[in-house]
Amino acid sequence: MLDLSERTLNRTIVNLAWPAILENLLQTSVFIVDSIFVGRLGTRAFAAVGQSTMILFTVTFAFYGIGVAASAIVARNLGRRDTATASEAAGQGLLLGGIIGIVLTVVGLRYSRFALTALGTAPDVIDQAKSYLDIVFAFSLIRFVLFIGSSILRAAGDTRTPMWSTGIMNLFNIIGDWVLIFGIGPFPRMGSDGAALATGLSFVVGAGIILFKLLRSGPGFYVIGRDIRHLNVDHIKTIIQIALPNLGEQLFLQGAYWLFLWMVTSLGTTPLAAHFMAVRVESLSFMPVFGLSVAVATIVGQSLGAGRSDLAELTVKRAAVLGTASMIVLGGIFVAIPGLFVRLFSPSPDVYDLAAVCVQISALELPTSALLMIYMGAMRGAGDTLSPMLISFFGAVFLRVGVIYLLTIRLGLGLPGIWYGTAIDWGLRAAVGYALFRRGRWKQIRI
Repeated sequence: MLDLSERTLNRTIVNLAWPAILENLLQTSVFIVDSIFVGRLGTRAFAAVGQSTMILFTVTFAFYGIGVAASAIVARNLGRRDTATASEAAGQGLLLGGIIGIVLTVVGLRYSRFALTALGTAPDVIDQAKSYLDIVFAFSLIRFVLFIGSSILRAAGDTRTPMWSTGIMNLFNIIGDWVLIFGIGPFPRMGSDGAALATGLSFVVGAGIILFKLLRSGPGFYVIGRDIRHLNVDHIKTIIQIALPNLGEQLFLQGAYWLFLWMVTSLGTTPLAAHFMAVRVESLSFMPVFGLSVAVATIVGQSLGAGRSDLAELTVKRAAVLGTASMIVLGGIFVAIPGLFVRLFSPSPDVYDLAAVCVQISALELPTSALLMIYMGAMRGAGDTLSPMLISFFGAVFLRVGVIYLLTIRLGLGLPGIWYGTAIDWGLRAAVGYALFRRGRWKQIRI
């Protein structure tokens, strides 16, 4: 439980945000490390891993709402000092996530080649991408337990355990990549498959740490074992009701993103590799805002549970100022020295030049992406998943696909057109997010 007072609000935001920032940096680093090692195997291998990880991200985020719903219920009940109900909701969230993880493993292994083919993946890339994809899909159950368990701990105000878990995961993944990709010592040389196996095993390590923390009784919030083992229909219904709009949001976003990926893939292997390198660099910029959005969601949820909507709104205002300022600074760095980050992936000269241009363009979207992530984090923390769905519908249907198609295909701007279109999408969605936040529906949600 948090200290919900205006006097200590800035300190509370920072104390929650910095471990979440570091955690997300380390979480992203799992796939960045894979990309750095695999980049030494050539452009084709890098494109295969990049295409696979994008599919994994889109599928995972389709079920992001389960973690959002469970954490919103946990935060609201902890704000009321009702730890028993919070434990029940957390347990049912983990149970539901485990079931989804099993289903996703089966479906992912069955249809991975179909997904890659539907995206127009080049024939010389598809077999390598499928092999990587299948190995990581096999760890879906573990990944969902890790994902939802971390969300629950953050909702309880513990952002440090997920941070430490992800740090240990990264150390394990770095060592695993080195020995399995290149065949160090007694281990066979597995290439990109070794990167996938190291990543999957790192999920096992991280999930073990998260579950140990959640299930260990003692001071602070913990989950009682029976709340995971036994089905509670009422809690499952509540989680699904809150999660459904988020599922709709992700269907809009991911449907649009698959069309987006199809357009990128159609440009060829070199633009595809350059795009994924720029995406990896851009993902680093989201770290500060991700931490702020986690802090905002936690404080908003617990503040509303305590009847302090005024404190919730003040939290969002302060986080928005801090997030926008940090992204303006990062944008300036991206414009000035884009190549510094791209070189990490050992690109060929043609890939390097194109990726550096995309990194510079990405600076346009950083301030507005900060505002949107903070507003949407606040609404989700309150349990309002309908408003983010409307924002995503507006962006996916009316902006991202249409604008990017116009700039990239019709006007022939190629890969830079993809990134200009994305910047326009972020900006207009941020304006809609601000309007919906000001409208205040999130304050009226009852959990």
